[in-house]
Amino acid sequence: MKSITLFALAAAAVLQTATAAKCGSQDCGKDAPCCVRGYCNANAMYCIPFNCEAQNSYSADSCWDTAHCVKSNVNFGSANAFAQIADYKGDPSKTAFVSQFEPSNAKVVGGELQMELVKQGDGKGFGATVMNTRAIQYGTVTAVMRSGCTSGGVVSSFIIRNDKVGDEIDFEFVGADKSTVQSNYYWHDQLDYTKMVKSQVVSDTTKNDHTYQIQWTPDQIVWTVDGNAFRTVKRSETWDAGSGTFKYPDSESYVSFSIWDGGSGAQGTADWAGGPIQWGQGPFVAGIKSIDIDCYYKGNETTYTPPGSSGGDDDDDDKSSTASDDDDEDESSTDKSSKDDDKSSSDKTSKDNDKSSKHSSSDEESDSKDASSDQSSEDLSDEPESDDSVDEETGSSEDLDESSDTSSSTLLTASLSAVVAAMAAACAF
Repeated sequence: MKSITLFALAAAAVLQTATAAKCGSQDCGKDAPCCVRGYCNANAMYCIPFNCEAQNSYSADSCWDTAHCVKSNVNFGSANAFAQIADYKGDPSKTAFVSQFEPSNAKVVGGELQMELVKQGDGKGFGATVMNTRAIQYGTVTAVMRSGCTSGGVVSSFIIRNDKVGDEIDFEFVGADKSTVQSNYYWHDQLDYTKMVKSQVVSDTTKNDHTYQIQWTPDQIVWTVDGNAFRTVKRSETWDAGSGTFKYPDSESYVSFSIWDGGSGAQGTADWAGGPIQWGQGPFVAGIKSIDIDCYYKGNETTYTPPGSSGGDDDDDDKSSTASDDDDEDESSTDKSSKDDDKSSSDKTSKDNDKSSKHSSSDEESDSKDASSDQSSEDLSDEPESDDSVDEETGSSEDLDESSDTSSSTLLTASLSAVVAAMAAACAF
């Protein structure tokens, strides 16, 4: 009798585990293997690593492999610099940045990546988020850009974030103050708005391009504007005696840029952003001229693994990228700083209650935290500008037609937008 009881308990545990692994109320199949927020599909929005939920997908290898950092100069006159996510086939050597959402309000115009915040039928804004297709763990990221915050309530951002872990380093611009940029960082989504520090910028951030840089190493983070460092946070300063942990962002993360509506948020968020938005002061367009990414760990080839049942170019047999400078090869073996074993036990602070009202820039997930992240070198500025342009779209994530062929992607966008809005709340002070 005891053995039967034990068997029943074991069976119940297995059943409970299987139920927990479901993608919402369904099981993903071979033809739609990738799970995100309760929906299954085979396209890039679902299978790209920073979205895909491996534990809830058809199999452990359904999600596309995480591509690790390579030294890159991204010039948006290059055909390889940017693609809509629906056109991305999973090869990071062919696309540096993708627009994360559909409908997309991001496109390349005259060699500049432009992200627009557009007004929806409910009076709220729907923006854009573009993300790097490779993850970075330490390095220097430099962007030449201008914000789109020509009205109070509009927020633009430049972020390095691991959404799964909750680590983040950011620059944020708000329409309430066009002469400054704000800096902050978070560890495991533990929000401390008192850590925000502003930098005075020489001229209007909405009218002039400025150079913004984040230098991230195992020991410190440095924020720089136009070559002038205005803030440094050392890892040693983040020690928390209560938890015995350095609360310092150290997980492999994704670089992203966005524009979103902060003015329609909760009162505190709206006040911070300077909202509500005065739509007559539009259009609200953030522009990025170039992005330089210099990886901390260098020297090894990064081999691209083609997506399986979820897409990819079948005729592309040679997918390995070129090696970085030979004299940097020994850096890949550099020991990373020790990670804190108790990170998973830290309590996360609550986020703003109005999460569905914002459209931020931080929905990235990293499937791999390999301490010896493979690196190589790419130059994405040599190819001619692509002739493929994308018309401006102003669709709302709330207009969901479940009978259409694109309904699952639209539903996912609505779901992701709500999740991304949680990160907007995290950056809102």
